[in-house]
Amino acid sequence: MLSILTAALALTATVYGHAETAEAEKFQMETLRRIAAHSKRSLASCANSPAAVALRARAVARRAAWADELRVQNGLKTHAERRGAKELEKYLTLSHDESYKGYNLSTPLEVIFGSNASCILVPQTIVGPYYVEGEYFRRNITDGEPGVASHLDFQFIDINTCAPVSDLIIDLWHANSTGVYSGVTAKGQGGLKTNFGRGIQKTDEDGVVQFSTIFPGHYTGRTNHFHVMSTEDALILPNGTFRGGTVSHIGQTYFDQSLIAAVEKNAPYTLNKQPFKDNSKDRWVGDHATADYDPFMKYTRLGDDVKDGLLLWITVGIDTTTNYNGKVTVASHWHPGGGTDEGGRPKSEEKKDGY
Repeated sequence: MLSILTAALALTATVYGHAETAEAEKFQMETLRRIAAHSKRSLASCANSPAAVALRARAVARRAAWADELRVQNGLKTHAERRGAKELEKYLTLSHDESYKGYNLSTPLEVIFGSNASCILVPQTIVGPYYVEGEYFRRNITDGEPGVASHLDFQFIDINTCAPVSDLIIDLWHANSTGVYSGVTAKGQGGLKTNFGRGIQKTDEDGVVQFSTIFPGHYTGRTNHFHVMSTEDALILPNGTFRGGTVSHIGQTYFDQSLIAAVEKNAPYTLNKQPFKDNSKDRWVGDHATADYDPFMKYTRLGDDVKDGLLLWITVGIDTTTNYNGKVTVASHWHPGGGTDEGGRPKSEEKKDGY
């Protein structure tokens, strides 16, 4: 059933762009809801297996340990230092859930850092106009850009088995604090010689990649967000990038409006002169959210102030049988010293020159 639904979705022209008619929009959203509901049922059937429970336990430990490692690196107090040993099981945090407006000392670790497997892939998102291929494998993609330090933990699991998807190549890209993208020639963007906010990682045996960057700014027509794309069976090149493979996921992740507001009170976000659009008015956020899919990243502040940095995380369920290569357009191709403008070339026409 799911393969039929995803095939129908992949063939629907309105899926990767805005629906042009009310009828097309209704068909699109009905298809998305059916896929999400089926995906949720698939996950529910395996979510309590011993392997899935163990995977979630490792996610709790990994995210909690990284949070305290980041605090130590930045001269901040760890939770053990702030609350004492007996309070280590209760974390000081903000959830992406709007019901949490402040610190909650009774929230267990497994709730705060647990694998939020209710996040189901709804594969309707466009890759966007600023995808750049040829990016390098690297964990820190800040490139000296100023902003609120943001450390990201993405976990990818197969919706049919709840097993982690290893050796998956993950592309991540986003705008800087003032809403500018690197690597592209479009007016107002960073140009071909820039590379901030872009990088790739390969998932480990738990289906995990981690990036360090800054919190993205908003820009005209869009709220703050990260782009993420997964590719299977690609060829890793000697120059530190990859070629080919099958795109199995295209998505965008979002943040609580309260978190955005806290971040954008600070410089250099205050220098962003582009029109602001909040989550409720950004069409793409609405396209992502269904009754069965939550596109918002969970997070914890590393210190008392948002300027001390953030750890954000999300677990994404994907259908590894899908192929979205035909839905990916390439704005440019990165290489040292500057890129090549590709003008929206389809990924299916990927170059084979190896740079």
